Amino acid sequence: SSGINAEWPLRPGGVSRQKEIYVMAANYLQRLDWRKDPEIMKNIITFYTKGRALDSLSGFYDACAQVEIDEYQNYEKAMGALSEALKCLNKAKMQDISAQEARMNFLKRRISLLKKFVQARRTYETDAEEAMKQCLILLDEADIDSSVRSGDIYGLMIEHYASVNNYQKAYHLVQELKDRLPTASLAYYVNNTILEEIYRTLGVELQPLPDEGEDIEEEVPEEFGF
Repeated sequence: SSGINAEWPLRPGGVSRQKEIYVMAANYLQRLDWRKDPEIMKNIITFYTKGRALDSLSGFYDACAQVEIDEYQNYEKAMGALSEALKCLNKAKMQDISAQEARMNFLKRRISLLKKFVQARRTYETDAEEAMKQCLILLDEADIDSSVRSGDIYGLMIEHYASVNNYQKAYHLVQELKDRLPTASLAYYVNNTILEEIYRTLGVELQPLPDEGEDIEEEVPEEFGF
């Protein structure tokens, strides 16, 4: 437990001092392992809110969105977190208005790309070929990795083409993925069994894959609730 909670008593020093203490508490809690402890995360949000630190709260929601993507591949929840980040930033009273507008525009752009990928995954349930077209369009976006991991887009496409026995297309996309993300582990984005099936069917030797990505399905903490 963090030892700090949202009902932490604040007495002397007046309102501005209290706000400052709340912000300091939130900053401190961010140094703890909030990614694995939803209670700490809730307290950080509460403290930044009580401290009226909307700029910092926006940044924290942004960090939460990244965790949803990197740890759990949950793009719907990431979209919710980024939407909260945008709302906070919109209400913030930053001194540098142009910097605030630039950050807001960047958030809007990332939310837009996330929506397109979420939509492509939904479309896949009813129209796989249309979803593949949407994925190709997303991969052509120069800034796609600012919001959607291109490896996850490739992963969806590779697994689709393998599932319909188009192993040549799947293999071509694996090579594209390796060219695009040369240092990444393929197993992080594509199921190992499917990769082995693609290579075996085409008679290509598969390099031994590291075990990264095996623990992606680790126990997920309580819902973040975005």
